[in-house]
Amino acid sequence: MKRAAVIAVVVVLVGGGLYWMYQRGQGRDIPSSPSAGAPAAGTCYQVDANGAKAALPWDGDAVDCGGSHTVELYHIGQVPQDLLHRLDDAKGDDVKVVQALLYAQARRVCVIEGPAYLDGDWHAARVQVVAAWIKPATDGFFGCGLAEVTGPAGDQFTPRTGTLKGALKNPGALAAACIADLRYVQCTDSHDGEYAGVYTITPPEAPFDEAGVKSAATRGCTSVGLTYLGLPANADRADLSPAAVGPKTANDWLGSDQAFACYLMSAKPLKSTVHNLGTAPLPVA
Repeated sequence: MKRAAVIAVVVVLVGGGLYWMYQRGQGRDIPSSPSAGAPAAGTCYQVDANGAKAALPWDGDAVDCGGSHTVELYHIGQVPQDLLHRLDDAKGDDVKVVQALLYAQARRVCVIEGPAYLDGDWHAARVQVVAAWIKPATDGFFGCGLAEVTGPAGDQFTPRTGTLKGALKNPGALAAACIADLRYVQCTDSHDGEYAGVYTITPPEAPFDEAGVKSAATRGCTSVGLTYLGLPANADRADLSPAAVGPKTANDWLGSDQAFACYLMSAKPLKSTVHNLGTAPLPVA
C-alpha cells in the first residue's frame, strides 16, 4: 500500500489556560476542591468544538444529558499541586516545560478514564475526548468530556441525546466505519476511506520524534490495513494507502496513549466495504 500522512489529532486539551499560572510564591495555598459553580461529572453542555476550547464552565447553562447536547463531562480532576507550585516559581524556558507537564497530566487522566466510562475503545468510535481547565485555572482543576463527532478530525461535534456512559458496551455502537471528505458515512454510501483498526506505538512513554512517530504510525497502520483486508503482512495494494489519526505534535504526544486510528484510503470513490477484500478489485462506485 502507498503511504499517506497522518490525518489529524483526536484528543484535544484546551489550551486557553496554559498560560494562566504566573503567580509567584511556592507557599500559596491551593484549594483541594473546585470553586463554587464549577461543573461536576455528569454535566452536559450544548457547545461546539471552538466553544469547548474555553475554560469551564462553558458559555450557556448546563443541559439535561437526556436532551440534546454535544459534550458530556465524565471526570473532574486536579493536576499535582507540586507542579502548580513549580510553575508559580518557574522562569525562562522552565515555564514551557512545566506547562507541558501539566498538559500531559490532565490529558493522561482523561485518556485513561475515557474508555472506562464508555466501556470500550474510543479510538474505534465516533467519539472524541475533550479536556478543559476549570476556572480559576490557577487551581489546576480540569474536566474531561466526551463528544460524538462528525469525522476523525474531531473538528465538529454532533448533537445527541442520552449519556455516553457504557455506550460502547455494544461493539457496533458509534463505531467508526467509512469516511467521505473526512466525514463519517455509511459504507454503502460513496466514500474514500474506511476505518481499519488501532495501532499503538511502543514502548509506553517513548520519547517524541516527529519523523519517527510518523514513520512508525504509517508502518503500523499499513500492517493493520493488510490484516483488515485479509492479506498477509508482505502483501501490497497500490490502489489503497494507509492513514493514521493520532498525536502528531510533541505536546499531543506527551501524556497520550500513543494510539493511532488507522484508515484505508482510496483515490477512487468506493461503494461498499473493503473488509476482507483480499486481492479482489476495489468496489468502485
